[in-house]
Amino acid sequence: MKITNKHNMPSMLQRAIEKEYTYRDKRYSITSLLDPDRVIMLKRRHNDEIEQDVTDLIFALLGTKTHFELENIDLLPNEYVEDHLEYTFENGYTLSGIIDHYDDEYLDDYKTCKAFTLIFKSDYDKWKKQLQMGAYLAYKKDGKWRKKGRIIAILKDWNKLKAQTEYNYPKFACEVINFDLGKPEEVEKMILERFDRVIELESMKDKDLPLCTPEERYNTGDKYAVKKKNNKRASKIHDTLEEAQKHLDNLEKDYPNIYEIVKREGENRKCKEYCSVCKFCDFYKEIEERKE
Repeated sequence: MKITNKHNMPSMLQRAIEKEYTYRDKRYSITSLLDPDRVIMLKRRHNDEIEQDVTDLIFALLGTKTHFELENIDLLPNEYVEDHLEYTFENGYTLSGIIDHYDDEYLDDYKTCKAFTLIFKSDYDKWKKQLQMGAYLAYKKDGKWRKKGRIIAILKDWNKLKAQTEYNYPKFACEVINFDLGKPEEVEKMILERFDRVIELESMKDKDLPLCTPEERYNTGDKYAVKKKNNKRASKIHDTLEEAQKHLDNLEKDYPNIYEIVKREGENRKCKEYCSVCKFCDFYKEIEERKE
């Protein structure tokens, strides 16, 4: 992946962000296995063509700094930080990962994120799987199964006033989310099933890769506008077609053949704002062409 600096930011920012990850056949990181099917393959196949600008990766730099500080601590006995681990299964596929911190009891991962991530628990399932796979790698290293996992979430947009006045807002700038990681055989089954899926994906052409789900695309949902014909602005926008039709039926009683319903497709926010492989995705390109 190439890091660009289109807005002439200080060069040390670009140098701090630039890092190489070499893709190898049959070797997948924990984080890559957690990507949607289409994203996994497009990232690997187009790695040399992908471009991201420094300005899009500043928050990632903050996360790296946080990890650096937490990893440079005085270690207690049987305590490990930033341990690079990997394990190769009988099918020839290798799982690799960097474990932020673990001891005999807990396995931890540090996250810098926004408060809404905790409010809506949007990444909790992904976080649990990441901890489970990390625990599995540690288990293969030393034979100890750590059933307890923790996400140490550091909130980069935490607001003290909101914490005091909003009941569901995180109370502190740092929150600990605990997970039960289950049993090693359950996690192994999950990993092998994911690799079975990867083997299927590797045989597919780019255009045949399964689409990301609306949730994975952060789709805002289709809306239905009731508007006067030939007008751009809507008189009202509805979440469902049924609501819009009811509104139109009521208008038709007094203003026959004046109004209409227009479907407004939901925005795929992740595709547009956060996906590094959208330029190589035929689904995204088709959407953009329709807009033009």
